[in-house]
Amino acid sequence: MDLNELWRSVLGELQVTLSKANFETWFKNTFIFEQKKNVFTIGVPTFFVEDWLKKKYIKELERAIEKQTEEKSPVIKFKIASPQPDQVITFAQDKLIHKPVEKPAHSSPQKSTPQTLPQNTTLSDNYVFENFIVGPSNQLAHAAAIAVAASPGLQYNPLYIYGESGLGKTHLIQAVGHELLKKHPNKKVLYVSTETFINDFIQAVGQGFGKAKDFKTRYRNVDLLLIDDIQFLSSKEGTQDEFFHTFNHLYQNKKQVILTSDRTPKDIKGLEVRLKTRFEGGMVCDISQPDLETREAILRHKAIQLKKEVADDVISYIASSISSSVRELEGALNKVLAACSLTKCDITLDKTKEILSNMVIEKQQTLTPDVIIREVHKFYNIPIEDLLGPKRTKEFVSARHIVIYLLRHLCNLSYPEIGRKMGGKDHSTIMHGCKKIETNISSDLRVKEDLTILKDRIYSSVS
Repeated sequence: MDLNELWRSVLGELQVTLSKANFETWFKNTFIFEQKKNVFTIGVPTFFVEDWLKKKYIKELERAIEKQTEEKSPVIKFKIASPQPDQVITFAQDKLIHKPVEKPAHSSPQKSTPQTLPQNTTLSDNYVFENFIVGPSNQLAHAAAIAVAASPGLQYNPLYIYGESGLGKTHLIQAVGHELLKKHPNKKVLYVSTETFINDFIQAVGQGFGKAKDFKTRYRNVDLLLIDDIQFLSSKEGTQDEFFHTFNHLYQNKKQVILTSDRTPKDIKGLEVRLKTRFEGGMVCDISQPDLETREAILRHKAIQLKKEVADDVISYIASSISSSVRELEGALNKVLAACSLTKCDITLDKTKEILSNMVIEKQQTLTPDVIIREVHKFYNIPIEDLLGPKRTKEFVSARHIVIYLLRHLCNLSYPEIGRKMGGKDHSTIMHGCKKIETNISSDLRVKEDLTILKDRIYSSVS
């Protein structure tokens, strides 16, 4: 088996287990660059893809290569390289899949019809696990959601996920509903907002016994109850009492309850203690703002979903500029794509900056040179006077160049302005420092990683 056929087989193994979007996002334009005994060097298009494959898929790659080659404990390395024309593998080809999934013996040979969800679940088709990008900011919540989907009502009941608006809480809890229905189509899943629960309760009370009975049937005769924004129960005494009894009924019958909020249970003022203790008795986990790496992954995934080619520099710019929420991040990408489509122009970095100028300008106004200097000082643990001073120690010079680069690219300062901020350094020194980092980004993984972390911390500090 030559290297091209080997890689096709390896990709076939991976394609069976990964979602289409993840597979196409991370394995597009990859190939086996070379093999020396049990060492396999994989060609990848960018450092970012290399980083992601190392962190997320290295074990899967090792298993797939070992299975295809029978090479025990293969060693995988990566190299930034472009495939030759004969090394490009088109994902649409059916024969890419190396081994078809075996059907159960009792399954019908006829083509199966897609499963449709019951009408009363009110789940969004897009909110599935395959479309949820996992990063450090949501890893615990995602793991808990996966566990609940596998064993609802048995562990982590209730599951309580909190975090700011637009970070993916609704996506995650609805994904649990989709996963349960995929495995058990006859299960009853209900997703509502707290506002809907309150309105349904008020209507039921106002219309007498029959309506109240319907209300109880709707909310208690389910296997999985998903409720968004539970903080809005605050100070609603009558509704809290009804929800308490609804919750107890479901819990005692081992039915799963999943709740979201913008704060922890103990921080919801006006919420009865008995409800707080029940919410805290399950699994409480947070979702925070995604880091830069995760934001870039979210944008790549979204571009794949929309079947759009978006260059790495455009992805990086949007991810660096928008850090407040996933919703705003995806909104920025949609704005760029829509504007370019309407004006029939290419999606370039300059065009992206123009389109997003109003969204970015507010953040740039709050991002000052002092913020950048402070964050670099904290990151490298170098005193500010040494960071800005004349000492030529290697670690001081390297960190100083990082400051210069960030002042140039994040604050848009001129070389003379940077020189004044850096203790009166001359124009040529500042230009050299900036060019040095611009050159090293493409060849030095450590510099690239440091900049990724620093940009994330800098933007988070002004969010």
